[in-house]
Amino acid sequence: MPNFSHYSSLFLDFKKHELKNSTLDKYTNIVKDRINPFFGEMDVTEIRPSDVKKWLYSLDDIGSKSQRIYLSVLRGILQEVVYDELIHRNPVAVVKLPKYKAPKIKPFTADEVNQIMDLAKNFNYKHYLAIAFYTGMRSGEIIALKKTDIDFEKNIIKVQRTRSRFGESTPKTTYSIREVPIIELLKPYIVDLYNSHDNEYLFITQYKDPYKHTDVFVNKFWKPALKELGIDYRRPYNARHTYATNMLYHNLVSPVQLAQLLGHANTEMVYNVYVNYIDSFNADFDRSISIYK
Repeated sequence: MPNFSHYSSLFLDFKKHELKNSTLDKYTNIVKDRINPFFGEMDVTEIRPSDVKKWLYSLDDIGSKSQRIYLSVLRGILQEVVYDELIHRNPVAVVKLPKYKAPKIKPFTADEVNQIMDLAKNFNYKHYLAIAFYTGMRSGEIIALKKTDIDFEKNIIKVQRTRSRFGESTPKTTYSIREVPIIELLKPYIVDLYNSHDNEYLFITQYKDPYKHTDVFVNKFWKPALKELGIDYRRPYNARHTYATNMLYHNLVSPVQLAQLLGHANTEMVYNVYVNYIDSFNADFDRSISIYK
């Protein structure tokens, strides 16, 4: 009888034809590091829901979102066993999903954003920061921008692709293909970047190639800058959180509009993460109001 490792390998082989390379790499690491060590040598016909629960509860070093992803991968592996009719029911099917907990975010303050921008001297890095802070675009979406994605007449950026160490591909989801407005504060940066060279991509390396990832920005500029400024470290992705919370806090957009700008399928993430974050601050609440006049 084939053991679990046989089916986990089979599952990953099938996924090579279905997933983006970046997602396949993520799944491969999950199987290798977090699933196979527990289930690898087990007889697939002997895996019970209680085994799944034991494994799930052992994942105490990751958040609920990651637990859900790991459980989804395990479900996919065991579904191949169902398809081969070695078992009649997927044991993951009766295991309750971990309760989703919205991630805690810590956006930068307006002063911190200005300090980070003022300290940025490298041309590409400074213009990357401007787009990140003024559009909320993801890092991969920013470095994948081409000049044809910039519409100066309508003042919009067309988000149509992303780049990573795995190459260029379509954005994270179909909803991530979107149009983002170029606000007046951002336009000088876009014009400056657009006119700085004749390459089709907006961001190019010293070798005239598009960036594969933003690691050089993070390691060479971002980390040293936060350390120098005495700002608690957060990933560059936090620029997206900062954009989102400020757009809502200052009533510049509705949750529905923000979801569209960020490329979310619906407002669930906006309400779970950003609205809840803003609602946790009551310092500006007008306590002199008269509710019933």
